[in-house]
Amino acid sequence: MNTKEMIELSLIHAKMTKTDIGNHFGVTQPTISDRIKISKFTKEQLQEIAHVMGAEYHSYFEFPDGTKFGD
Repeated sequence: MNTKEMIELSLIHAKMTKTDIGNHFGVTQPTISDRIKISKFTKEQLQEIAHVMGAEYHSYFEFPDGTKFGD
């Protein structure tokens, strides 16, 4: 699943719209839609989007033995 799909599915789950996220960042719905389309977000911005939706964003590699690398 790519970042675009992850955000769009998460918005549905959170019962939120791209406009809601855009309003939080002070940008228009078309602007946030374009950024989602090209997945132009920093890790920190993805964490903030998750926070706005009432979720957590994690970006790391996790192995079956529990070893994690990254965030």
